[in-house]
Amino acid sequence: MYYLGVDTGGTFTDFVLFNRAKGDIATFKVRSTPEDPGAAIKAGLERARERHGVAPQQIERFIFGTTVATNAVLEKKGAPTALVTTAGVRDVLEIQRQWRHRLFDLAIKKPETLVPRRHRLEADERVAADGTVLRPLEAAEIERVVAALASLPVQAVAVVFLFSFLRPEHERALAAAIRQRLQHLHVTVSADISPEFREYERSATTVMNAYTMPKLHAVADRLSAVLGAAQFRGVTSIIQSNGGLMSVERMRSHPVNTLLSGPAGGVVGAAGVAKAAGVPNVLTLDVGGTSADIALIEGGAIKLTPEGGIGGYPVRVPQVGVHTIGAGGGSIARVVLGLLKVGPQSAGASPGPVCYGQGGTEPTSTDAALCLGYIDPGYFLGGEIRLDRAAAEAAIETRVAQPLGLRRDEAALAIVQVQVSTMVAGIRKVSVEAGHDPREFSLLPFGGAGGLYAGLIAEDIGVNRIFLPQHPSVLSALGMLMTDIKHARSTTRIVELSRISSEELARLLDELASGLERDVATGPVESRTMRIHHSCDMRYVGQAYEINVPLPPRQAGERVDIAALTRAFHREHERVYGNSAEVEPVELVNLRATAIAEVPKAALRPLAGSSKPVRPKGERRVLFRRELGWQNCAVYERDSLPPGWSADGPLVIEEAGASTPVFPGHRVSVDSFGHLLIDVPPSPQVGTP
Repeated sequence: MYYLGVDTGGTFTDFVLFNRAKGDIATFKVRSTPEDPGAAIKAGLERARERHGVAPQQIERFIFGTTVATNAVLEKKGAPTALVTTAGVRDVLEIQRQWRHRLFDLAIKKPETLVPRRHRLEADERVAADGTVLRPLEAAEIERVVAALASLPVQAVAVVFLFSFLRPEHERALAAAIRQRLQHLHVTVSADISPEFREYERSATTVMNAYTMPKLHAVADRLSAVLGAAQFRGVTSIIQSNGGLMSVERMRSHPVNTLLSGPAGGVVGAAGVAKAAGVPNVLTLDVGGTSADIALIEGGAIKLTPEGGIGGYPVRVPQVGVHTIGAGGGSIARVVLGLLKVGPQSAGASPGPVCYGQGGTEPTSTDAALCLGYIDPGYFLGGEIRLDRAAAEAAIETRVAQPLGLRRDEAALAIVQVQVSTMVAGIRKVSVEAGHDPREFSLLPFGGAGGLYAGLIAEDIGVNRIFLPQHPSVLSALGMLMTDIKHARSTTRIVELSRISSEELARLLDELASGLERDVATGPVESRTMRIHHSCDMRYVGQAYEINVPLPPRQAGERVDIAALTRAFHREHERVYGNSAEVEPVELVNLRATAIAEVPKAALRPLAGSSKPVRPKGERRVLFRRELGWQNCAVYERDSLPPGWSADGPLVIEEAGASTPVFPGHRVSVDSFGHLLIDVPPSPQVGTP
């Protein structure tokens, strides 16, 4: 039987087919169909049958990653949505926060709200900060709100009442009435999506869930129809932003959990292959057609954050710590006021780069890499697409070289240099600015374009080792086959630790664990084992923000040692900020619990050695640096390189979905799993191609 991982990207949809019995992996790509993601899945299933002899009936696990929710938010193409909130706070989405991401910009504009003011309704109810009901939500008020909603041209509604994380009864009563009376509306309540304090973040997250829900319902329906028509009989799972799996039904109710679906799969895959190969500390760089996703993995552990953001909006659900920038293979290069800019605008899947021959006229990063010899125009996607180098050269000549007074090859190098500078800035964001020295990490590039820029990036930031995994162009889809079911729950209780009993704290943690057990029980795959991890968000009284402190493993009903928890907070505060204040009172803010239910997963196996001599499959002229000029380089097929093989650059290593130029002075070797390890010496010409 087989597992199939599918990652829907902006340009291509990636497929990884894992043979559970033999451990073999087959990979392929089809063009993404943003207007109908199901069409690409249907084409992929047909490809699996025709070229790999695997019928849908032989696939026992289908795992899917989607960018539909992400694109709906970024492009402002979600469903018309209403918000019902407590009387007096309807404008929390408009007010947002006082923070300014550009401190001295007097003309700064806040992100436009996803719900216009005319669609924001108030309900006459009120719960106090301690959970006391100050004003009940009466039946007549429920009828009034439902009637008002019925007159609005909306498809979804978010219900967010003050302090509902303490008393969710009002939200649930109104939601039940809406579902009964207005069955065409998709309803979201904050107590189910983000039951934590901080009103703006909770409101924004709940609204985003409602805003994307109709589109995700359509995806779920289309996915079920495609798989049903193909007579697929296995289990379908969706990868979440936290890197774990969930059911299709949970995706329908929690679409906000898919906002980082694809990037999360890439981080999981990168962590899995790197840890198995004995490389625990890596900086991941996932370069696709539209964007680049960057993450830091330390000690083999994926960093999760309880709050991220997208399009300027906060998203308060657990997610992998990924920093996304607009720098992909399709990033458009253009001259603005005499300066060269690359991205964040992208040519996307349609029309795509000029060299695709689909009507694109703006030169992109892929066009520049093709013109420099990094990519073989006849071997793109294993020869499925033939690239038009002449058209790419003409576009670069007209749009970049002539306006800047450069030769065409100089213009192509300049495009690569700007692209590399953007990626280096993104890497510094997750490393240097977070207190990590990037020189202590290996660079792990993947995605279709990751290997193109890895050598220059490594030289710029001082990384001395590049770890290029097997199947780099489809690592996100592979990562989906390497993870477990994962659910998280949280609740807010703001109280000094000295004023809460061990029994009360244990009761709250047990409630979270019971909810997680129900979540897992309704999951897509029967689990072998389940682990629940507890933690607390804590701070000194008077501080504005908290830090997360893990709790030791505990059994249901087991008391919590509050003194030990307090000491753990002081130690963590010392580690994070370099100081602690043991005499200051400590405040509990949020309690968190995460359930990880193990399921069968894919894993790479060491490759068999080979005594056959390794010969290049050809030679190609490549321009690595201006001062070196064009060089004749050997070109190797990656599948022909056995474990233990090594060589010095310059050379190019190709595979069906990716191309990796090994720069002069760099040395490449192959480890036992088939991963490429590129050693990068310190360079006096840092950052200059």
